[in-house]
Amino acid sequence: MAITWYWGDWRQWKQYYPTILFWALGNTIYCYLTVNKPLWTFTTILPSTLANIIMALVIFPCVCLLFLPYFPQGHILKKLLYICLWTFIFSFIEWWALNIHLFVHFNGWNLIYSVLFNFGMFTLLRIHYKEPRWAWLISIATGLFIIIYFKISL
Repeated sequence: MAITWYWGDWRQWKQYYPTILFWALGNTIYCYLTVNKPLWTFTTILPSTLANIIMALVIFPCVCLLFLPYFPQGHILKKLLYICLWTFIFSFIEWWALNIHLFVHFNGWNLIYSVLFNFGMFTLLRIHYKEPRWAWLISIATGLFIIIYFKISL
């Protein structure tokens, strides 16, 4: 959060707000659909539900205020490397949390899936920022794939 306080684009927060809500809603839908068969969860001293609320209200806005304003323009390679950097950061944090038992995978989920998911998530956040309708379509398709692949009952 301290990084966001210094480098986050607080002056333009309103333009990132829809994407923050999109991310928070996606996480909320995940929590609801997987309540009986989670793929991952936090194992902190906080209840998992409270940890997810903190993620939606604090972490997601902070990350969006850092990720979106500094997204590179121009060559596709710069954009790809930028998304890879954020994928690495999130995946490294998850790997670390797994190793100190603050995070757990379930039902066939693993760190490789998380890396792929993180890459897709950051790509999707950028798409939502630019073209929300495409992001919703991609999210629905991806969500259905995950539900089917991991046999999550509705």
